[in-house]
Amino acid sequence: MKEFAFRMLPPLSVSFKPEAGITRQIVERYDLLVEVAGTEKVVEQVSPVADLVYAVHMPFNEAPLGRLNYAATDADYRHRALDRIKQCLRAASGNFANAEIAVIHGAPSRWAPHEHAGAREGDYELFIEGLRELAEHAADAGLLLVLENNNAYWIDAQGKFSWRDSSENPDTRYYACTPPHWLRSWEDAAHENLKLCLDTAHACTFAHTIDDYAERTQALLSYFDRPEAIAHVHWNGHLAFEPEGRVDEHLPVGDGTIPTEVHRRIKYLGVRPTLEHYQGEAALERELEYIRGL
Repeated sequence: MKEFAFRMLPPLSVSFKPEAGITRQIVERYDLLVEVAGTEKVVEQVSPVADLVYAVHMPFNEAPLGRLNYAATDADYRHRALDRIKQCLRAASGNFANAEIAVIHGAPSRWAPHEHAGAREGDYELFIEGLRELAEHAADAGLLLVLENNNAYWIDAQGKFSWRDSSENPDTRYYACTPPHWLRSWEDAAHENLKLCLDTAHACTFAHTIDDYAERTQALLSYFDRPEAIAHVHWNGHLAFEPEGRVDEHLPVGDGTIPTEVHRRIKYLGVRPTLEHYQGEAALERELEYIRGL
């Protein structure tokens, strides 16, 4: 019976987080592959599913470098950030023989609270150069590099990420956040081994900058203006219209208020999205049923 139902599902992967209760048995039961973090500390943790790894997420914030600003105007810091991501690309290739996708966040255009002064300011041309360099390195590792659209960061008066009494902060911004800037980054980099990764929750945090609900929906749909560029998706439910949706949250697909048309377009993109959450088998079955019905 399940086998018949799967015919109505696109191929899917899931974020493999054992601490959330997911196991190889669950992954295999629902005919999934997995996405994992691309740092050394997770290798042992994910070893039970190493052969099922489809996508590897590059780090974007880790000590001692802080946010890995590979567009930083400080050359020494920028090279250190690039070298760290390259190291993780090589490790992903060695640790996960069947992996196909390497996901990377954009780089900060401005991150005022950065621990390293030289990484607080980015430059767009350096960002594009960094993407090309990393796409080339990913190709050597046998992985397709995909650029994920970033959050819009909402910060309250105390300087904390929050949906309450907060505003989008010009001092904490990334390249490749808004639909046109995300698409332009791909076009300007113009590398055959670079595509895009759409994150639905991140898209919603940007959409909350738009007051009119109809325009907000159109903004979400505009992420699909170049569907041929999208090779991967981080598929989450989210609150697209309620204030709480200003903060990134990974809900099961179908939970929240993302317009149905957004989910429908993802289902028929022809890619293998990652369900970027696991909240138990009952929640998984519920969202798979929702996806079947799209």
